[in-house]
Amino acid sequence: EKNSDPLRVLPQSQGFHFYTAVGHYCGVTSNSLEEFANVLQYICSEAIIFHFERGDFQNWIREVIGDTKLAQEIDEIKMCSRQLSDECCRKEIAQRVNIRILQLEVEKGNSCFSKQEAK
Repeated sequence: EKNSDPLRVLPQSQGFHFYTAVGHYCGVTSNSLEEFANVLQYICSEAIIFHFERGDFQNWIREVIGDTKLAQEIDEIKMCSRQLSDECCRKEIAQRVNIRILQLEVEKGNSCFSKQEAK
């Protein structure tokens, strides 16, 4: 069990920097899983496809955020990425990230749902 909290806010240097191609920075960095989920909603699809095909999202989530479960879930999308349209790909990734954030919040006990579920 990693002692670091996957929901923590990272220093800028460890954030996820969005590019559309090598050397083409979008001007957007997410410094937490929640920011990452938000950026996925509006970032250009070129950036999503660029990073997704290289496995950058998974690597950042695994290495920096420290959440191997979520990284694996995004890896599973990867296998069907060829059949998915860009927007479908965006939705799939965003959905899994958002579900995972809720799970982590419940595990932390900070969620408004955790009290009812603990019955």
